[in-house]
Amino acid sequence: MLDRRPTDRPGHVTEDGEELELSYVLRRSAWGAGFAFEAATAALRAAADELPDQPVLVVTQTANKRSLKLAARLGFRPISTFEEFGAEQTLCTAPLSMFNI
Repeated sequence: MLDRRPTDRPGHVTEDGEELELSYVLRRSAWGAGFAFEAATAALRAAADELPDQPVLVVTQTANKRSLKLAARLGFRPISTFEEFGAEQTLCTAPLSMFNI
């Protein structure tokens, strides 16, 4: 899903906030099958065709190495960490333009 990250939550790269945020949830039985990569790539490409260039965010628990690996595979780079939901989160970003093909 691509949605705007609310300004009242931590983890932003622009002063105004409300950047696009990519999020996904899969059943454990679907992990490792490439579904998240394919769905995320399709959503990001569709958004890149429709929206002006802007940053896109991925926020995941720092302890979730598989999610961080997927973010890196998609082209997102970690830029900071912060505390939310009782755990350290990693904020990753990529320019939407990199998905415009």
